[in-house]
Amino acid sequence: MKTYRYIVIGGGIAGGRACEGIRAVDDNGALALVTQELHRPYQRPPLSKAYLQDAAGLERVYLQAAEYYAERQIALIQGVAVVALDTTARTLTLDDGRSLRYETLLLATGGRALRLPLPGGDLEGVFTLRTIEDARAIRRAATGAKRALVLGGSFIGAEVAASLAQMGVAVTEIFPESRLLERVVPPELSEGLAMQFSEHGVCVLPGVVCKELQGNERVARALLDTGETLNVDLVVMGVGIALNTALAREAGLDVREEDEAILVDERLRTSAPHIYAAGDIAAWSDATFRKRLRVEHWDVARRQGMRAGRNMAGDEASYRALPYFFSDLFDLSFEVWGNLANWDRTVLRGTLAAGEFAYYYFEEERLTGVLAAGRPDSERSPMQTLVQNRPLYVEVASTLQDAAVDLRALTGEVPDPDTGESGQQ
Repeated sequence: MKTYRYIVIGGGIAGGRACEGIRAVDDNGALALVTQELHRPYQRPPLSKAYLQDAAGLERVYLQAAEYYAERQIALIQGVAVVALDTTARTLTLDDGRSLRYETLLLATGGRALRLPLPGGDLEGVFTLRTIEDARAIRRAATGAKRALVLGGSFIGAEVAASLAQMGVAVTEIFPESRLLERVVPPELSEGLAMQFSEHGVCVLPGVVCKELQGNERVARALLDTGETLNVDLVVMGVGIALNTALAREAGLDVREEDEAILVDERLRTSAPHIYAAGDIAAWSDATFRKRLRVEHWDVARRQGMRAGRNMAGDEASYRALPYFFSDLFDLSFEVWGNLANWDRTVLRGTLAAGEFAYYYFEEERLTGVLAAGRPDSERSPMQTLVQNRPLYVEVASTLQDAAVDLRALTGEVPDPDTGESGQQ
């Protein structure tokens, strides 16, 4: 049985970055990454954007060149799944019959795309988007296609709809919520996005669901709950993921009941002290918000992977990064810092019409996050500092609304007279 000092399970960005973190601390410890896919570690954001549109190649998707892993003695065990984990013996069983022994393990198993159980959902031309192969298949189907249906009004659905429209396909996007990106953006921004989508040829239909997909082997029609039937050449389901945490649960690790997330401490360690978890599957104890968070975004997986890898190799420290993500929808690019899982009011700085705005989100009167597009670079650092400080609404609302007031007045940061960059008073 082959023994490794470190084993990483998962070939996404969390797993890939964990290998980088381990090697930043330990040059020589035997290290293997196990992935079900036949690819070396890669990131997913380009799959719904530039890679899907064939505007960027795999070099924008893969984390590192192939020689990186050989040069650093990182064994890539590809195309196999881990089917059993014995936390006492510290062994893994692979689906090809092999067993591996580890000293320290990282679970970075991510999730799998959900597929709605619709009649006709197994027809050819009906896709989900999670892997490189998924993106390739959608791109092939979109070539020469006239009409597409996208199911889902969250970021993955919106990004796929935008990409398909930019590829020349007439897109209809439907979802059960009352507006686009309902859980993350305020109503007026949803309205602005819907108008922008319409201008680019995307028909956005909120409050609508698909009842059935029809066709002879290949999808040709979609029956909506409104009674309308759409002719379609392809369908993409962008309705979320299910977490790949059965291995952890069956091994006896602490898993949260409501969402199957693996519970980890501030150092990303699970209930088994020699096992860590990072990325989509990890619900960590967050110092800023003083509660457990689980975030399905690229930057969290990237940072957690690096931190978990370094911790595995002995450079122990708490994970304290502020959650961050970005999205590109046609001409609009925006960034988000903080936790937007729950919020009850917002403050707008700037104007939507000018495309230069920031929404500050509050939950129970405390700042919980900010969504920004087109704001000056000088505001990026103060935005993050404000979210970390979590001030009360009454303390900052009027200042935030006044775009003429320098945000650094709220944070104690002052610009360097030579560089313009912020520093602390």
